[in-house]
Amino acid sequence: MMAVQPPSSFPLPYPRPRPDCEQCMRLEGMGRAARAAHDRSRETDARVLLRHHYREVHENRATPGRPGC
Repeated sequence: MMAVQPPSSFPLPYPRPRPDCEQCMRLEGMGRAARAAHDRSRETDARVLLRHHYREVHENRATPGRPGC
């Protein structure tokens, strides 16, 4: 089993949503609403989901058969 290396810098930079992507904008809205409500847990969840979505869809790592934005 390989050891997982942590990213070189914490906290990770906030992912930048693409304005032409409905899913990016929805997740960004979730994060903004959570920040406004001072719900750091929900804000973190939205950031993680946005980062995962961005990686899967926008960085050319989309799963075959899975549509992008």
